[in-house]
Amino acid sequence: MLPYSTLVFDVGGTLLHLDYDALARVYVHVAATRGVEISMQHARTVLATLESEMPQRQQHRAVSLEEDNGVRFWDEFFGDGFRRLGVRDEMAHAVTTIRERFQRGEFETLYEDVVPALTALRAQGKRLGILSNFSPNLENVLRALGIHSYFSFFVVSGIVGIEKPDARIFDVMVQAARVPRHEIVYIGDSLFHDVQGARAAGIAAIWVDRHNQHPEFAGARVRDLRELV
Repeated sequence: MLPYSTLVFDVGGTLLHLDYDALARVYVHVAATRGVEISMQHARTVLATLESEMPQRQQHRAVSLEEDNGVRFWDEFFGDGFRRLGVRDEMAHAVTTIRERFQRGEFETLYEDVVPALTALRAQGKRLGILSNFSPNLENVLRALGIHSYFSFFVVSGIVGIEKPDARIFDVMVQAARVPRHEIVYIGDSLFHDVQGARAAGIAAIWVDRHNQHPEFAGARVRDLRELV
């Protein structure tokens, strides 16, 4: 059992990922209206690649704090999907529709290990929390996905006005947790935002390396959240 009373989770890339099937269907349909035929599998592959680039894309941008609340970032992201699929027409309206639906949580889904891991951790008496670089509607997204009730507190960058890896948002997390920081471990998929950010704030961290990108990593690492149990 982990020697911490409180486990705090990142959200995107840790608990949630893009619903490739649902999103791919939209890309395939929109492309067809522009005379471009693409397969579901090709669309899914492109979307998975885009999502894998997310930590790097966000490394030098405080997306949830941008003046337009991240609109430009997400429009670039979803627009890249069309470009990589060979759709060269003006896609502003389609991109806007996809981004708005995404920000409502319509194109996000849980990793299969999330509910089993959270259920087991709570059964062990662990207290669970959230710290995420996310828009202010995060709690509504978690409610829609059925996992909001697992968590005792939520620290959301779009509400606090600070993004990871800034140590100040980890300080806010410690205040929300109401326990000493040595009792907390932070769990996330970004080395830059999550692991380095937590460590710089004096908090233990576990890296979620789902795709086994760095098996040589010397710190605490899991590929599946059930390993936390």
